[in-house]
Amino acid sequence: MNTFQLSCFLAVANTLNFARAAQQMNISQPAITHQIKSLESELNVQLFRRTTRLVELTAEGKSFLADAQSMVAIAAQAKLRFHSPEDKPMERLSIACGSHQSLFLLVRPLEELARNWPNLHPTLAVAPREQLFQFLENGVADVALDIFDSKESRPRITYKPLLDSPIVCVCREDHPLACRESVSVEQLRQQSLIFCNPIQLIPEAARLQWQLAEGKDPSQVHFAASAETAAVLAQAGFGLAMLPAFQVPAGLRRIPISEAPKLSFGAFCLTGSGENDVLKAFLHQLRQEIRNSARTIDSELPHNDSLLKS
Repeated sequence: MNTFQLSCFLAVANTLNFARAAQQMNISQPAITHQIKSLESELNVQLFRRTTRLVELTAEGKSFLADAQSMVAIAAQAKLRFHSPEDKPMERLSIACGSHQSLFLLVRPLEELARNWPNLHPTLAVAPREQLFQFLENGVADVALDIFDSKESRPRITYKPLLDSPIVCVCREDHPLACRESVSVEQLRQQSLIFCNPIQLIPEAARLQWQLAEGKDPSQVHFAASAETAAVLAQAGFGLAMLPAFQVPAGLRRIPISEAPKLSFGAFCLTGSGENDVLKAFLHQLRQEIRNSARTIDSELPHNDSLLKS
């Protein structure tokens, strides 16, 4: 496996067209086909499903995509590291998030890190939950940010809690329920609802959705692939979404759900990685940023629903 093979794979994955990928790589179409077949043979998997009409990534291809991107990026950074001998060594920090909304928590912590480490080169990724832990265990990510599932057992991974977040009802400011201080599950059953993909939810959140779905008219249910798309549908007026309070974007109303559980959000790291100075500084800055963000959300929630951890 070499970086040229990986670059060919990424070109095809981005275009889903062998001819266009060959143009991007400045090689012939048979040559790029040969590179993909060679890579598939080495990995012993099929990366693309090809017909006369379309090209699409297989499940194995989707799983390999982040690895290929990371390997190409690391190779490029390795070359740059020795481009100018007098330059200071680069500091790398790879952060993986379980949702796009979590990315917005990173701006100020990374800005602060850059002041102390001028040669900091962070990489950011958003991936499904299971892939986050693969990133950590394979060394692709230094830290992963997501919700904690107490039923999971991962001996090689350490969890550092940052905040406790209630699941809230999310709606537009002009929704009839927007003026309420809280809502019950029974009241939610009477409304059009937006459900997230249950595969991406931890058990506590999935159970709440199933509880609300029981006996519900299918015409009053909309499905969203992620927390972000659920928020968009709520903003567009399709119904109420149930999301962790910290994942709700600006412009939407957060209403506590009386029977809803609290979720723990925090950082996952490979056990023993805590001695990395850049990682320690990042986690410290992130904790400060989350506390500032949580205070803003707390002002909208009853006192006993506070996000701030003692």
